[in-house]
Amino acid sequence: MAEIIPILDERRLQELIKKSAAEVATYEACFELNDEWIVIFSFPWISRKANGLPGDGETDFVVFHRTRGVLVVEVKGGVKISCDAKTDTWTSTSKAGTIHDVKNPFKQAVDSKYALIRYLKEIEEWTYLGLQPKFGHGVLLPGITSAEKLVGSDRPIEIIGTKPNLQDLSAWFHSLFDYWHGEDPNPTVQLGKKGFDCLVRHFGKPIEVRALLSTILEDEEKERIRLTEEQRRVVSILKKQKRAAISGGAGTGKTLLAMHRARELAEDGVKTLLLCFNQPLADQLNIETQDVANLNAMSFHQLCSWFVGMAKDRTGDDILKNVRSSNPDKDDYHYCFPLALADALEFVDVEFDAILIDEGQDFRDEYWLPISVMIEDQPEKYLLIFYDHNQQLYSKSSLFPIDGEPFELTRNCRNADPIHKLAYQFYSGVPTEPSLILGSDVEFISAPSRSVEAKRLHNHLTDLLSKEGVAPNDICVLVPSRNSESYFSLLESLPLPGSVNWSVKSRGGENEVCIETVMRFKGLEADYIFFWGADEFDILEDKELLYVTLSRAKSRICLVGDESRCRALLPDG
Repeated sequence: MAEIIPILDERRLQELIKKSAAEVATYEACFELNDEWIVIFSFPWISRKANGLPGDGETDFVVFHRTRGVLVVEVKGGVKISCDAKTDTWTSTSKAGTIHDVKNPFKQAVDSKYALIRYLKEIEEWTYLGLQPKFGHGVLLPGITSAEKLVGSDRPIEIIGTKPNLQDLSAWFHSLFDYWHGEDPNPTVQLGKKGFDCLVRHFGKPIEVRALLSTILEDEEKERIRLTEEQRRVVSILKKQKRAAISGGAGTGKTLLAMHRARELAEDGVKTLLLCFNQPLADQLNIETQDVANLNAMSFHQLCSWFVGMAKDRTGDDILKNVRSSNPDKDDYHYCFPLALADALEFVDVEFDAILIDEGQDFRDEYWLPISVMIEDQPEKYLLIFYDHNQQLYSKSSLFPIDGEPFELTRNCRNADPIHKLAYQFYSGVPTEPSLILGSDVEFISAPSRSVEAKRLHNHLTDLLSKEGVAPNDICVLVPSRNSESYFSLLESLPLPGSVNWSVKSRGGENEVCIETVMRFKGLEADYIFFWGADEFDILEDKELLYVTLSRAKSRICLVGDESRCRALLPDG
C-alpha cells in the first residue's frame, strides 16, 4: 500500500466531505496504490518566489513515485465545470445546482508545481542527496465523465482526469508521467529508498512542539505567588492581632505570611524579630529581608549566641559557659542555649516590639522561656507564631505562650497537585486543599548501585540545565541525613555543564545546584527536587520526615533509588 500522509480518521473525513467530496473520493482512491507511491494530501507550502520573497499556497495532492518522479494534482468537484475564456472565469456546479466561482485549476497546478520544486530545493537533506526527479502536473475532475470541452492551449486532454480515472489512479498517474517525460521510466536521478525515506522523515514524522520546562515552571510560579483569598483574609486579620498562632500544612504559605507581616511591621517603624529553628531557612529569611530596616531575621540559636555575646561584652561573664557548668548532664543545644539566652536578657539593652516565629512546631518547651521573658507583661508587643502541627521532627511538645484557637490555613499554594497527593498522604490534621497547579507525574531514577544512580541523576540534571533551560538554583538534590557525605562525594565528582557548580549544604548562588540533607532543608523549597536515597525511608517509621521532605518540591519531584521501593511511596503504591 502507498504511504499516505496524513492518515485521516472517519470523523475528519466526514468533516472534509462537507467541504470537498471530490477530494475525499480521490484521497480514498489513493489507498489502492502500491508501495511504489507516496501521496501527500492537502500539502501546504511556503517557498521563495522568483522575486526572492516568500509565498504560500496549498496543493491538493502531491504524488511521488520511486522511479518516475513527482506529480502535482489539483482536484475540482462538481458535476459541471465551466470556463469563460474571455475573462478566465471558472465555475463549478454542484449536484444541487449551486454555482460556485473557483480558481483556474490548471494555473493552480502549474504554480504549485514550480513552488514545490523551489520548496524541495530548500530541504537540506533533499539537496544533500542530490535528488533531481522529473515533475509533472494534472487536474482531476471526479464529478464529470468527459473533459474534451475543457481542452485548451494550457490544458491538453492528456493531463485532465475524470471520474473513470478515479477507478485506477495508478494508470492515470503513469499516463501523466508518459505525457510529461515520455515512456522512459528513468528520471535523471531516481527517488529510490533514500528519497522516499527523506520524504517520510520530512512530511510524515510526528511533530511535538512544547515549551521548555523552564517556561512551564515560570508560568506555574506566577500562579503560586498570588496570595489566595484565604491568605489575604489572614493578613487582614493579623493586622488587628498582637498575639496569634497561625497553623497550616506544608505549602500553605506560613513562611510567606510570616515574612510579609514582619516586613509590614518593620516598615511601620516597629522593631521586629523574625525567628525560625532551621539554620538554612534562617539564612534564606535573612537574605529575603536584608533590605528592610527595623527587621532582624535569624535562627533561635543565632539569637542565643548574639545575646550571650552582647552580655559577655558588657559584663565580661560567659553566661553560656556558666550554664553548661551548672548543668553538665543537660543537652547543650536544646537546654543550655535557651537558658543562657534567658539569663543574658538581664544584661542586654536590645529589645523588640514584635517577635514572629516560623516553624513554631520545632521550638521546644525550653525555648519559650526566653521568648516569654522578652514580651512579659507587655501586651502592646506582638507575638505571632506560625506552625504546622504535623511537623514536629525535632520536638514532640510545644506549649505556645498564646491563648485562643489558631487561625487555620487550608489551601496548599506551593505544591503542584501530584506532589500534594504524594506528600499529604503522610499528613494528619485539618484537611488541606490542593493548589490546582497541574504539574506533572512523579519521576523515578533507578540503577543497580548508588554510583550508577549518581550518574543517571547527573545526566537528567544536566538535561534540565542545558536542554530545558532550568536555572541551577531552582534545582535541589536532597539526601538522607545519615551517610550524607557518601552521597555528596558521588555527585561532587561529576562536573556540571558550563560554569554551573555544586553547592553542598548551602543554597549557594544563582549558578549553583544545591545538595542538602532532608533535615537541613526543612522549611525551604525548590522548583525541582531530586530525592536521592528515597528508598532508605520507611513508610511507617519515617512518615513525618517523608511528609516534610516531599513537600519541599514546588513543581517537580524525582525519586531516586530502588524503583520498587520508591514507587511504594506513591499514594496508590
